[in-house]
Amino acid sequence: MNCSLKGKLIGLTALFLCCLVAVLSFVSVTGTLERGEIRVQEYRELLYKQKIDNMKDLVEAISSAISFLPEEEAKQFVRNVRYGDDGYFLVINMNGSMAVHIDQSLEGQPLAVIKDADNHVFWPTLLEQCRENGEGTIQYTWLNPKTAKVESKLSYGKVIGKWNWLVVTGEYLNDVESAMNKEKNDIQQEVRSTIQRYLLITVFALVLIIISAIFFINRYITKPLAGAITKVNTYAAKIDETVTNQASFSIELSSSVSEISATMEEFSSSAVLITNHSQGVADSAAQTLEKTRQGVAEVDALMAKMKEIYHDNQVNIKEIVALGHKSNEINKVRELINDIANQTRLIAFNAALEAASAGEAGKRFGVVALEIRRLADSVMASTKEIEIKINEIVAAVSRQVVASEKNTKEIEEGMAYSERTVSIIYDIEHAADQTTDAVQQIVLSIQQQQTAGEQVLTALRQIKQGTNDHTAAIQQTKNISKELTNLAEDLEAVVDGGKKTTAANQIGG
Repeated sequence: MNCSLKGKLIGLTALFLCCLVAVLSFVSVTGTLERGEIRVQEYRELLYKQKIDNMKDLVEAISSAISFLPEEEAKQFVRNVRYGDDGYFLVINMNGSMAVHIDQSLEGQPLAVIKDADNHVFWPTLLEQCRENGEGTIQYTWLNPKTAKVESKLSYGKVIGKWNWLVVTGEYLNDVESAMNKEKNDIQQEVRSTIQRYLLITVFALVLIIISAIFFINRYITKPLAGAITKVNTYAAKIDETVTNQASFSIELSSSVSEISATMEEFSSSAVLITNHSQGVADSAAQTLEKTRQGVAEVDALMAKMKEIYHDNQVNIKEIVALGHKSNEINKVRELINDIANQTRLIAFNAALEAASAGEAGKRFGVVALEIRRLADSVMASTKEIEIKINEIVAAVSRQVVASEKNTKEIEEGMAYSERTVSIIYDIEHAADQTTDAVQQIVLSIQQQQTAGEQVLTALRQIKQGTNDHTAAIQQTKNISKELTNLAEDLEAVVDGGKKTTAANQIGG
């Protein structure tokens, strides 16, 4: 199914807008997700910092509490202290062994043999941090006695100088994970809201821009081109009508010349017979006189015909000149189409610049601009062909004018010959009234008559040849007019997707 130029432009515009909005939506959603990841990370760091600060305060408090106690009492105090639902303290000797632990079976064991739920040794890492900085943190997995599940745990330790102890406490991170999941759900909801908002904006913008595109294309592209095509079709139809009329005149002129030629050939044959039987002129003077009078009538008719031919030829010249003027009018239409095409190319060029400045997002719009520019170039190429055809028409018209002027000259010569023939026939008529003693003069006059008839016949043959050439030129002009009409139809097919406009149908019908 053919698609009109307007439909193609609107479709390409809609496709470009959809791609543009999709890219913008992707960029926005990606940015939202990235910001969400940053926010989650910052929130996690904040929760970790709060837990570490809380553990610092607890370690500082119990360190202050045991600083006034003997070592064994301090150990028992640390072993028995609880806070919250599952909080407790432990003590590590700086020599690398466990001094105090809620699980007394671990007390006295080297740190290198104590492993977490994932079978990783972790206490030496914390000990190394505290030796260097006086405090440190470590994350590991441990069995939560409250939930009886293995969970991630964060511990903080600080060195107490009185007994060279490393006092440690820890907190499970299950509440941090819950907070993180809640924060991620909030971010996902925000992403969904962003996508919905962009979809609504996309639909509204797409409808608005398509309506604007339809208005712009109808006003500045489709209507001007349709008007120009209609004018071209109208001028082509007028040219075809004029050429058809000229063809009719040429046919009539050719028919008249053929009749005159036949008459002159008969007249020449009669003159030959008269010359061959000149000795019988004396006996048939009366008959000769009668025939001479008939010849006068025929030459008069010939003169009338020659005048008609001359008049028709003048009319043809005027119509050919008018045809040249109409060809110039078609040139004006072609220039209008060229102006429209140039404006379209300029718009496409500006659009391509805008697309190039838009970077990756403007690639598809650049393709649309390129297609519009190619279409403008195709229209200019078609108008160039129209210009060539019009130049051919103008050249043909010029040749017709030259041929018609030549025909006029030949017709004037034929009229001159005909007038001399009339004069000769009148002389023959006068001589026939004389005695048979003027037979020799009559023979001479008949010979002159024969010569004049041959000259007239030659002139008529030249006129007939000129008429045939004129008819062929008219046919060529008619063919060029048809080619011009076809070019207009092709241009119309480009604009309307192969559908003829109503004006074009009326002209073609």
